[in-house]
Amino acid sequence: MRALIGLLKGGVIGGGLGFGFMQLGGLTELGFMHYLLYGLIGALVGVVCGRPMWRHETAWTPIVKAVVGFGICIGLYALVVKVFGDPALSFVGPGVTASKLPYALGAAIGVVYGIFVEVDDGGKSKKEAPQGEEDGQ
Repeated sequence: MRALIGLLKGGVIGGGLGFGFMQLGGLTELGFMHYLLYGLIGALVGVVCGRPMWRHETAWTPIVKAVVGFGICIGLYALVVKVFGDPALSFVGPGVTASKLPYALGAAIGVVYGIFVEVDDGGKSKKEAPQGEEDGQ
């Protein structure tokens, strides 16, 4: 169930930010803007997925998830574009590559990190566990 929630949250955040990015027009031609987009997707997914911000033991946990998500999602974007050579999506149309569809690539990257965070951080903490469960009774 957690994986499905992470899939939905990550997909909506990544797709929504990617769609908004397409509406910027000429700013999308700047090279660093793509890295900034995918970093922001990772940061926002890190904050939204998992336990809510007010349920964490410390305020640092959502901040760390956001910073780590920023780096991981930039790395995933670089992996797709640089290592895999920006794969062509011929089923969409001629000359269309993954980086030319930021709403699709953003959704995919958001899903990957969203599932990871939701599965890793979505469970109950020891403070929330009912009496007897933490002792194995």
